[in-house]
Amino acid sequence: MIKIVTDSTALIPEKVVKELGITVIPLNVNIGEDTYQDGIDMDGRKLIQEIKDNPKGAFPKTSQPSIGQFVEVYNQLTKDGDTVLSLHMTDLLSGTVHAAEQASEIADGDVKVVNTHYIDQSLGYIAVSAAKMANSGDYTRDEIVEAVGKIIDNSELCIGVSSLENLVKGGRISKATGMISKLLNLHVVFTLFPQDLKLQIKGRGKKTIKKWADQYFESIKDNDYAFIGISYTGSDELANNLKKRLEEMFPNVDVLVQYTSSIVATHTGDNAFAVMTCKKWD
Repeated sequence: MIKIVTDSTALIPEKVVKELGITVIPLNVNIGEDTYQDGIDMDGRKLIQEIKDNPKGAFPKTSQPSIGQFVEVYNQLTKDGDTVLSLHMTDLLSGTVHAAEQASEIADGDVKVVNTHYIDQSLGYIAVSAAKMANSGDYTRDEIVEAVGKIIDNSELCIGVSSLENLVKGGRISKATGMISKLLNLHVVFTLFPQDLKLQIKGRGKKTIKKWADQYFESIKDNDYAFIGISYTGSDELANNLKKRLEEMFPNVDVLVQYTSSIVATHTGDNAFAVMTCKKWD
């Protein structure tokens, strides 16, 4: 049997995780001397509230699971001869996938690790799709890996933030850019690519997001989607407005809105959003 492993940045409803037998390895959030496990004793809402309650306190930092954690999970899952397909978040934001790769080389069983180049609900969709194929018993691991590659190729993730402050503090963009954006109160939207976050639009105030949304919806109107997800921090007003527009455009697709993980929230800060899609593929 093929077992699917992913990390806690894959935003998958707990019910689905249990139904499909997906193993989720948590990343960590460190706040001062305290360490929390993402998705277990820390989530996105708690993280944002922690930052609000302690604006002058230690800024949260994220850390990847240890190689030892991966090895332990891999050995447990493969002890009866099963194989593992381990699907992880983009290496642009974390070394998690590299820790998994190193662990796969020293684990006792047969483990294949894939850098999906995505995160959040996009990663969740990839992991869920792989798990459904694995549980059917109709596919080899190589065939599932091939399908995962097609999902990756047809996916897109756009992320918008109301301030670059958290990305600067987390070392994801330069301090110079962050300082300028903070002074000018810039709203920005990026598209996540395997090699980088590409800036799509920037501007002052909420009109920037509306301008991006109008352009974005125009650009995708002729697409045929298998998956659409929206994640957010802070208020859900924008997320629900985007959901309404997307459901009107694509009535045959369920648009799931979720509060993001504490790992993503650490980098995006409050009042951020992401729109994630995957086109149908043959």
